[in-house]
Amino acid sequence: MIRLYRLIALATVLAGLSACTHVPARLPILDTSAADGRSETILIATTRVPSEDPALRLSSLRGDLSFARADVWVPSNRHAGEINHPSRQPDPSREFGLTGYQEGMSSADWYDDLDRQLSALPLTERQVLVFVHGFNTPFSDGLYLNAQILNDFGVNTVAVHYAWPSAGQVTAYLQDRDSALFARDGLADLLVTVADSPSISVTILAHSMGAHVTMEALRQLSLEGRSEVLAKIDPVILAMPDIAFDVFFSQLDAIEPRPENMTVLVSGRDQALRVSDSLSGGGLARIGIGAQQDALTAHGIAVLDLTGLRDGTVIGHTDFAASTTLMQLAASGALDHAFNAEAQSSGSLLPAPLAAIAAQIIRLPARAFGDN
Repeated sequence: MIRLYRLIALATVLAGLSACTHVPARLPILDTSAADGRSETILIATTRVPSEDPALRLSSLRGDLSFARADVWVPSNRHAGEINHPSRQPDPSREFGLTGYQEGMSSADWYDDLDRQLSALPLTERQVLVFVHGFNTPFSDGLYLNAQILNDFGVNTVAVHYAWPSAGQVTAYLQDRDSALFARDGLADLLVTVADSPSISVTILAHSMGAHVTMEALRQLSLEGRSEVLAKIDPVILAMPDIAFDVFFSQLDAIEPRPENMTVLVSGRDQALRVSDSLSGGGLARIGIGAQQDALTAHGIAVLDLTGLRDGTVIGHTDFAASTTLMQLAASGALDHAFNAEAQSSGSLLPAPLAAIAAQIIRLPARAFGDN
């Protein structure tokens, strides 16, 4: 009987998640001359095969690592955290799209573009942000999410998007898990390339199953003895990671040297991760649900618990990108205390009145209090 109730609950949540899915968004080139907004330049590294549909650019099929560049249009006429996909007749005044796209770049041309963008920044700001999308994410959806994060959080770094071959279907969980393992080599190779650039540091922001891809890539780099690459990666931010807790700590123990600053964003409201847990057999809660916060902080990892934030999404799986409260915390500098060890040890005061919210959601790692 308990199993029956569990299956009914799973079916109910799956129905809700399926209702939130859609045909992959198109990636049209827009005429934005009369619209108000901004183009976010994103360098793309992908293990997806090109799509036969030019409007989609890349498919869900697995392939060799290749490179591209996109200039993604983010309209000003929208609510923060909102992504309006382009319609058949796109309206750049309120819908996302592209203002430029260069596919089939050679690795040398792609690296030269990365180098040019970094060189245009002040020396102390030459940072790279690598975004790794999650489960059930077509290429277009991941790219638009990446651009929305850059725009709404005011990120001023060189942006790199790692597009692994997610099937983009809520029913293809096992296929995506296989693709995540397939994609770890490509991400490891990408991190070697980016770490070899004149950047001063490489930040990784990985969402959902993308966190699994990331941890596997970091583990692989460690096993290959690429300490010079790992030393340049800091911080690592895992948003709602879709990883069983025992697998996560096994991966973590194999990474040496570990990034000095690691942060995990969790939410007890994340319905997608509860479905992932059920599809994986249950019993071992996903790290992103937040049941292992004490173990995370004991391992030197900061935790941001977004459960109490009510300005995100119904499903709760992308609250890290959609919450305006989190955007305000980022703009205030409060999140530096979670992402940066120097800020944690400085004892500096957080801006009011956001300090109270920050105190509720941020759990600092044990080392922030002088524990070893």
